[in-house]
Amino acid sequence: MRVGKYIFKRVTVLFILGVLSIFLFAGGVQFFTSKYIYQDKFKLPARYRVGVVFGAKLNPNGSPGEYLKDRLDTALDLYYNGKIDIIVLSGERLNENFNEIDVMEKYILDEGVPIEHTYLDTGGLDTYSSVYRLKNIFQFDKVVYITQNFHLTRATFLGKIMGVDCVGYNADREKYKDLSKNKFREVFANIKAILDFSKERTPKVLVDSKDSIN
Repeated sequence: MRVGKYIFKRVTVLFILGVLSIFLFAGGVQFFTSKYIYQDKFKLPARYRVGVVFGAKLNPNGSPGEYLKDRLDTALDLYYNGKIDIIVLSGERLNENFNEIDVMEKYILDEGVPIEHTYLDTGGLDTYSSVYRLKNIFQFDKVVYITQNFHLTRATFLGKIMGVDCVGYNADREKYKDLSKNKFREVFANIKAILDFSKERTPKVLVDSKDSIN
C-alpha cells in the first residue's frame, strides 16, 4: 500500500514538473520571438520584401476560412502599402479534396495582385515544411511571416533556428471563437517543432511538380 502511494506521488510530481516544463519552454519561445513580431506595418523593417502567407482551413463552400482570409487580407494590406513586393502562398495542393493554394491564389489575383508578384509553395503541409521549403527549395531570405499572433511564435522561432532572416507580422483582424483552443494547441506544437528540427526532419514533399514560381 505504501509502495503504491509512493509511486503515485512520484508520478504525480513528475507529471506536474513535465507540464510546468512544457509551459516554461513555450513562454521562453514566446519571449525570444517577441522582438521579431510586428503589429504596426509602418514599423516593419524595409529590408523584408517577401511576405509569406501560411495556408489554413477553408469554408465548406471552398472560400477562405476566417483565419486564412485575415492572413490574405493582411498580406494585401502590406502589398498595397508598399511594405512587401512579393506574396508567397504556402499550403497544400496535393489532394483533390483539399486545395488551399488555388483558393489563396484566386483570392489575391482577384484583388489585383499581378501573377508575376506571386509564388506558390504547394508542399507546405505544415509550418515546419513551409519554413524548410521556403529556405531550402525556394531559397528565400529576409521574409515576413504573415499569420495570426498565436501561430507567429512557432513560425518565427522555426525560421530563426533554421537560419532564416525573418520577422513575423500579426494577421489578427478580429476576435476568433476558438482562439483559446488554438493557443493551447500551440504549446505542444512548439515542442514538436523543436523535435522536427533536432531530427532534421525532411518534409514529406520536398519538390513537387506543381510548385510554381510565376
